[in-house]
Amino acid sequence: MSINALIVDSSKYNRQMLESMLTGIGVTCVACSTGREALALDNRRHFDFIIASRHLEDTEAELFLLRFKEFHLIDDALTIMLTSDEVADVYLDANRAGFKLVFNKKDTAAIENFLLEAINNRTIDLQAKILYVEDDRMFTELVKSLLQRYRAKIEFAPDLASAIALFREQDFDLIITDYYLGNDETGDDLISYVRDFEDSDKSRTPILVASSESSQSKRTSFLRNGANDYIIKPYNHDELVARASNLIAHKKLFGQFRQQQKELLKLAMSDQLTGLYNRRSLFDFGPKYISDALRHQYPICLLVIDVDHFKAVNDTYGHAKGDVVLQKLAEVMLASCRTADFVSRFGGEEFVILLSHCGLDDAKIKGDRLRKSVEESKPDGLVITISVGVAELEANDDLDSLFGKADLAVYKAKGSGRNRVEPYIEGELEVESS
Repeated sequence: MSINALIVDSSKYNRQMLESMLTGIGVTCVACSTGREALALDNRRHFDFIIASRHLEDTEAELFLLRFKEFHLIDDALTIMLTSDEVADVYLDANRAGFKLVFNKKDTAAIENFLLEAINNRTIDLQAKILYVEDDRMFTELVKSLLQRYRAKIEFAPDLASAIALFREQDFDLIITDYYLGNDETGDDLISYVRDFEDSDKSRTPILVASSESSQSKRTSFLRNGANDYIIKPYNHDELVARASNLIAHKKLFGQFRQQQKELLKLAMSDQLTGLYNRRSLFDFGPKYISDALRHQYPICLLVIDVDHFKAVNDTYGHAKGDVVLQKLAEVMLASCRTADFVSRFGGEEFVILLSHCGLDDAKIKGDRLRKSVEESKPDGLVITISVGVAELEANDDLDSLFGKADLAVYKAKGSGRNRVEPYIEGELEVESS
């Protein structure tokens, strides 16, 4: 994004100094020695900065800017007057003429630092979605137009109810809210709603409060109540963009951190070969499945699945082919189960499935369907079969005892010829396996 500056100064030394300062930080400059020369410029040309010396060879800077605005569209150009006089003595007249800032010519360090910060702000690419809450429609359009120049997408809400509705429906990178919203509602009401929201990620959406409050204690209370930052109205556009950009950047960094956390957790909880949950996941999540079933009194069954004669596959065809077989079986199991079911590789050729809201009879049917699907899948051209043990949760069970029962059942399936499904039957299997 090109940044352009107009310099109007009758002193060649000052023009060269400003031009060198600005070009050094990436700004394209047009330098004029008189107001007349600047007024003759193409009125279609856009300038981001207009910097004029107070005393020009042919006019005063205040008169020059008033005339320049008659023929040139200056939009949101940052207008700066440079003077050798006391800044306080000329600021009021300069401001009335349209200059936003006044610097003493001798204070070159302050001028350069300010320009660098302002340019950084103007080269910001927000690429963010912002919820803007403000009951003054004209003020809203001005801010909306400003932020859209930085590629921000804006949703406008004139009151608390509208803001809440939009927040519930959409995800935002930033909320900017006026403090006084009308109908005795304030920004604190919106802050409380966002911070208490049921979705923990959305509840962390950064909030920038805009207020004309002069009380420092009141402004501090915004932060205590959960706002991330505040800005005093009326505010400088560059300051608004800078504060918004900082909050959005922090939000995006936090989002990247959360995504990395999720990916690391997924790696820790997944079997690398098959992509299924691993043994650790079973013992982390399984107790929650069981406690929920016991609390809400719905059936749950556990399947222990053992691949028949898998050692022979590895010995005959090699471990690479054995890995292909396990990967294919994992795909078949996932395809045969519901989203709510928990499918894991327990280790080696053994798999465990938790079937939520499923009684013993239905679990046996599902286990047999899975057995047939595996046999029909013929991974890498091999006929593979499985033995399945099924156990239903009882009132006194935990994960270990439920797994133990299904393990006894799969032991019976293997002992009865394999490629079959056996349910756990109280008293029967303990005797047979002893």
